[in-house]
Amino acid sequence: MQEELRAVAEGLAARLRRAVAIDDPEIRLLVHTAHDEDVDDYRVQSVLERQGPPDIVEYVRSLGIATSDGPVRIPGMPGRGMLGRACVPIRCDRQLLGYLWLIDDAGTLTDGELRLAADAAAAAGQLLHRQQLLGSLRDSRDRELLRDLVSDNESVRTHAAAELARADVLPADGQVVAIGVRIGEEVLAAVDGAATELDLALQRGVRHLVPLCPLAMSRSGGHGTVLVADRRLPPAATVRSHAEELQSSLARALDSDDVRVGIGPVVAGLPAAHRSAAAVEDVLRVTDVVPGFGPVVSYEELGIYRLLVHLPIDELPVDAVPAGLRTLMERDTGGQLVETLETYLDEAGDARASVARLHVHRGTLYYRLSRIEEISGMRLGSGGDRLALHLGLKLARLIGPPARP
Repeated sequence: MQEELRAVAEGLAARLRRAVAIDDPEIRLLVHTAHDEDVDDYRVQSVLERQGPPDIVEYVRSLGIATSDGPVRIPGMPGRGMLGRACVPIRCDRQLLGYLWLIDDAGTLTDGELRLAADAAAAAGQLLHRQQLLGSLRDSRDRELLRDLVSDNESVRTHAAAELARADVLPADGQVVAIGVRIGEEVLAAVDGAATELDLALQRGVRHLVPLCPLAMSRSGGHGTVLVADRRLPPAATVRSHAEELQSSLARALDSDDVRVGIGPVVAGLPAAHRSAAAVEDVLRVTDVVPGFGPVVSYEELGIYRLLVHLPIDELPVDAVPAGLRTLMERDTGGQLVETLETYLDEAGDARASVARLHVHRGTLYYRLSRIEEISGMRLGSGGDRLALHLGLKLARLIGPPARP
């Protein structure tokens, strides 16, 4: 398509004996022609950087080029190195697909020449419309294959991996990592277009991940998945920075903090991608009910929850949580003792670290620990009791409402 679009531009340039440029709707350069006429600094920057300075872009937008059905004369900005030009909106079926530009600082373009430019813009519109349709079909097919790639059916996954590799969408070997997104149910219900914002955020995230090989899809219920593959993925910190940017951009768009992002483990080879995607679902499930995690959490950060999340929670008996711990949770209405116990056990019984995290005096810590033993009837000096309490606390988060207010 690029060569066909260039041929349209060069054909017009030859007839009018002046340079022609074609931009997309965001005024990013698609193709341009070389010519002997003088070009301005704006054209040079758009050729070098694919887009002109933001202030000039806003200036030309302000002249109504996006809503015009015909050529628009653009006065120059001598102080910013921009000559006057003519802009012809490129449309197909009334949809704006780009802009055709001709430098005309002296205003010498005739009505007949502008009609030739309009004809060229119409031809370019047909090409861009066709590319859009083909791109939509390809993107839709790729998203379907991504859905198949993380399905529960092994044969479906194998076929999807082979198709994605054959089409050179994702590499068959190398490393793969999944990034998952979840929008809170209340946000979905309260914000019009929340699902659309999710899809846009995923596509922006994909663009930022280039030159890696990313593929994204959104699903009903405010869930989305980005799969990133490459011969060798960048460091975990780089992957996390992309995940954080995805979370923050979506949170800004929705004006809500109830946006969680999970990062799966890196796996080897496209056929194993479903393992990373499944781990992401575990991350989002745990962080949805367990307090204390940030908005972006990796699978490795789940700790013991990596094991507990695979238990059949709905089938566990009530006494899966030790009776002494249940008594403590029922009587500790303020949650102070439970918080102290969990902090102390998370810190492996280190009193100094526990005091620092809880911001209390060491004597206060010891008093609370003695109260915990008294109420629960369990001994923190016993390895068995400590293990039962620690696992019980984590399991209680998954079974029911958080113990900590």
